[in-house]
Amino acid sequence: MNIDIVDDESGLREVYTAVIERAGFTVNSFARAGEYMAYTNSHILPPPSIAVITDVKMPGKSGYELMEDVQKVNPKQRFVVVTGSPQEERKGDANACFYLQKPVSIKKLVSVIKLLSACSVAGDQHLASSCELLSDLRAFSVDDWSCPHIKSC
Repeated sequence: MNIDIVDDESGLREVYTAVIERAGFTVNSFARAGEYMAYTNSHILPPPSIAVITDVKMPGKSGYELMEDVQKVNPKQRFVVVTGSPQEERKGDANACFYLQKPVSIKKLVSVIKLLSACSVAGDQHLASSCELLSDLRAFSVDDWSCPHIKSC
């Protein structure tokens, strides 16, 4: 089971990668949304089975724009939005499974990954309430969150 990380901060990409790999998962990391889209469109490897973790503020496309572009091609793709700027405006209809405010604790990040892994195995319908509790929805002013994948399982 694997995870893709898209964040322009190399130090954070390295920390996230190390933590997630220690938890037993495979990680691919990318510095920009454009780089990730080129990878996605190349069909070199299948999309990540667990999630894409993305920052919001990045050079070029934002994490929200990335999420919208990827979900046009792969509507079932799960996303975790991690940013120090939670008030950055969301655009479009794309919804993330988790919204986490930086700095994210390592323990919380691992909990999110494990929950998403369980979700991809067991299906979303039984875990959505746990996702909502673990997410930093208030910091992002997300009042209308519901699991974006409940209908697809």
